[in-house]
Amino acid sequence: MTLRILWLSDKIYGGYSAYSKVTYESCTRLAKLGHKVAHIPMSRANLMGKHVHDGVFVYGSGNDPWGEDVAVNHYVDWRADMLITLKEPWAFNTIQNYAINFVPYAIIDHSPVSPSITSRLNTAFKVLAPSRFAQRELKTAGIENVAYMPHGVRTDLYRPLEGHKEDCKKQWFLDPDDFTVLVVTMNRIRKMNPRAFRGYKRFLELNPDVKSHLVFWGDMQPRQGGEATEGPIGLGVSDVGVNLLPEVMSLGLGESIRWPDRSMMAEGIPEWAGEDYVGGWDMVKLYNAADVLLFCTGGEGFGMPLIEAQACGVPVVATDYAAGPEQVGEGLTVKADDYVIINTPGVRRALTSIDGMAEALTKIMNADRSKMARRARRFAERYSWENVVDRYYKPFLDAAEEELKPLVTKEGTKTWA
Repeated sequence: MTLRILWLSDKIYGGYSAYSKVTYESCTRLAKLGHKVAHIPMSRANLMGKHVHDGVFVYGSGNDPWGEDVAVNHYVDWRADMLITLKEPWAFNTIQNYAINFVPYAIIDHSPVSPSITSRLNTAFKVLAPSRFAQRELKTAGIENVAYMPHGVRTDLYRPLEGHKEDCKKQWFLDPDDFTVLVVTMNRIRKMNPRAFRGYKRFLELNPDVKSHLVFWGDMQPRQGGEATEGPIGLGVSDVGVNLLPEVMSLGLGESIRWPDRSMMAEGIPEWAGEDYVGGWDMVKLYNAADVLLFCTGGEGFGMPLIEAQACGVPVVATDYAAGPEQVGEGLTVKADDYVIINTPGVRRALTSIDGMAEALTKIMNADRSKMARRARRFAERYSWENVVDRYYKPFLDAAEEELKPLVTKEGTKTWA
């Protein structure tokens, strides 16, 4: 079985976004299965021209930040059987209008699903959904041919570092007995970071004798660039970063919250830097330093930090909204008090209960965290890349090939493979 696949998303190497991780793992693993895979990096990331990276042919990026000015030409040049796009569908203005086999990997992080998304999916050959929530929302909205395709995690990298919990805490300047709450997120209003800080403050008020810190792994101040847009859609304030320092200080959390230097956030840190517990900062050791991940955002299409944390044996707290609940295997979900509409497409963003966050953190602090760690790891293993490829990618591509390249015989229809 061989398909020619063109993948349009964040850059395949040198990036730290969840989309970059999924792009690299998906493209390289599909290439190892024997498919011919090419990639177009978004955001003008490749201005060097054509080259091959880990078995994947990489095209130039073009001038449009979403790659729409070069996607169709590269599709024809690659003689592609399908174009898979991993980005919120409302980013695109033209791709869905061309006579190509368009396969959007539809990130749905709200309910009801916005018409700004569904209007771009009606011409799709197939639609991929990273969560069961997204699959249900799209089918309810009348979108057919939706296949469940969860993101994966490198469970060989993201793992509990047995016997090194204290070492990881010390590396991140935390005391061994510190109850460490970790927040891993972007500085975007839709992530509701100030509300998470208020939930943590309420936790401290409920537990005044507890030694605790919140580690915020994100930008404390906004990056330059102004209002964010997704293709033709101006997202209003929803994706604007904000200066979080005034809020931290006004809440009296200046000594309780720790965050990285801006240069470290800009450069990023590797997923795994080896057995160096002094200067080898990486995401695996950061998760292992935590006792709980607090991930109560305004809505997630797929909460990658939720699975990464649980793969490291760390329980999680997430908002009971959008795709978040199905990615909580060991931990708690918190109901939303209300919702707010803060972007141009008019989608609902959850306002997670502040008291609920505090109570969830307290329950996890008082639980048997060694048992929770084992259950969290077992849950995360179902999202290993090996499992995702075997259970979801292979059947999807087999069915797609039968439809794209049918061999009709008197016994029925099958592929030419």
